[in-house]
Amino acid sequence: MSEFGTSKEGASSMRPPLLKGDNYSSWKGKMESYLLAKDDWVWMVIEDGFTPPTVTAEDGSIVPKPKAQWSTEEFKASKSNNKAMHALLSAMDDSQYKLIQIIKNAHEAWKILEAAHEGTEVVKDSKLQVLQTLFETIMMEEHECLNDFQVKLMDIVNQSHQLGDPYSDRRIKQKIMRSLPPRFESKVTALEENVDFKKMKLSKVIGRLLAYESIKAPTFLSPKKQKGIALKTSKVEKEDEDSDEDVAQMVMRFKKFLRL
Repeated sequence: MSEFGTSKEGASSMRPPLLKGDNYSSWKGKMESYLLAKDDWVWMVIEDGFTPPTVTAEDGSIVPKPKAQWSTEEFKASKSNNKAMHALLSAMDDSQYKLIQIIKNAHEAWKILEAAHEGTEVVKDSKLQVLQTLFETIMMEEHECLNDFQVKLMDIVNQSHQLGDPYSDRRIKQKIMRSLPPRFESKVTALEENVDFKKMKLSKVIGRLLAYESIKAPTFLSPKKQKGIALKTSKVEKEDEDSDEDVAQMVMRFKKFLRL
């Protein structure tokens, strides 16, 4: 059993997220953040690759450049590639480790994992078409709470982002507004008539909708869901509804929950 494949995620804040095969979409985003936090150069070798420096020999052939002649930047690039490879190998369970165990180039290893889990460009395009259809057709049910709907919608958004098709906050905001059931009609109208609505951040829109839902919840939700909404919106109700900072923190916590 490999020393890399036995690592457990969460045992240390320094350890990378663990790829187990069925969690690639969320793992990819977490791993990108993990590598970026290590060093800009580490992520650069993931994106651009690292080629060991070479020189031209007297006979005209291309041969590896002796390390004694490497420049500072060449050493730095090599070290960054080694760091990236160690991080990737440490982030695999045994089954995933086998995919890249003999690979020495971090960029190549990253591409192998992409191909294994996302497929070729044709497959990715097919997946994106399905996700786009889901994004356009998903609607919030009459007896569904806003947070449950957001979980489903943001799962689609996150999967699309990982496949290279990110959605802007503006597009997500528009989607939410046109996907709400009739019980939100008066609030939607009030928001859209607000002169600042086009400039309003997604976090503020969600915060206002959550606050509105918490008031209306007794008329359409079960006691259990009413309690859940009350807990999520208590801070919004106690403080200024227009506070970007408080609402943004609430939404950030929600988005963090989605990535778990």
